[in-house]
Amino acid sequence: MVRGYAALAVASIIGGLFALSRAQAEPVTKQMEVNGTTLRYVEEGSGDPVVFLHGAVGDLRIWDAHRPQIADQRRFIAYTQRYFGTVDWPDEGKLFSLQTHVQDLIAFVQGFNSGPVHLVTWSYGGQVGTYAALVQPNLFRSMVHFEPTFDTLLADLPGGSSANSEMLNRFGPTESALQAGKPEDAALRLVEAVFKLPDGAAAVQPEPWPTIWRENARTVLPSLKIGPGVPVSCRQLGRLKVPTLVVEGQNTYARFSMVAEQLAACLGNGLLVTMPDVNHDGPYRNPAGFAAKIESFLDLAD
Repeated sequence: MVRGYAALAVASIIGGLFALSRAQAEPVTKQMEVNGTTLRYVEEGSGDPVVFLHGAVGDLRIWDAHRPQIADQRRFIAYTQRYFGTVDWPDEGKLFSLQTHVQDLIAFVQGFNSGPVHLVTWSYGGQVGTYAALVQPNLFRSMVHFEPTFDTLLADLPGGSSANSEMLNRFGPTESALQAGKPEDAALRLVEAVFKLPDGAAAVQPEPWPTIWRENARTVLPSLKIGPGVPVSCRQLGRLKVPTLVVEGQNTYARFSMVAEQLAACLGNGLLVTMPDVNHDGPYRNPAGFAAKIESFLDLAD
């Protein structure tokens, strides 16, 4: 057990150092007013715009290691969704919902007035991005989703309930920390659950990751309360012709794998690929590998 934990820690440190070595100095943070709120974003490079959308307990900083590789050929753009990040909330999170984030994404893309964009997402961001594309497909030139969470696709799949339970059974420590009034601990326990990390391992991952997770701790409870969204059938997804790459981790939970495979199969122009030696942590564990898949697919989409 100790030897396994030590090996994981060493691998995490090496991966983190590699990611940090690829990241350049942080670009100036910009702002855009959309739907009565201020979204903060960074951009670098020129050419076709590629918008990066984070998932739970994250913000635009999670894409720092991907930025140099993407910005070398294209216009990299990453923004922090409403209620995420470090900015004070203007309210008590009353508008924290999937619908809010979908509408914010649509308004954000429209705000650039630069034509359709490539979209890259991770986890919850994939659900936001897919719903946005169903509403406004003309805004998106292509999409790349790493293990999107899309519960409505899981509900009717054989074994879907069991697959969901397999992962949710690891959420006990997260719920206990929330009940104890320790949101930062809850954020770390959530990361450990979805990344298949040992207890206590999230806190010793390379910086800035533990800091990012802790600073987004206030989003854990509202994120867990978000509903599955309006049901979307495979037939409806089939009408969405935006070229889409869905990436799953080789070692991920069955729940994430089933959703990824179903989404890719249903989409009118979808492709599924597997990223080796990772689980839901793929963009974190191997940012260069994920960036390479993004670049290859965008070359095809162009």
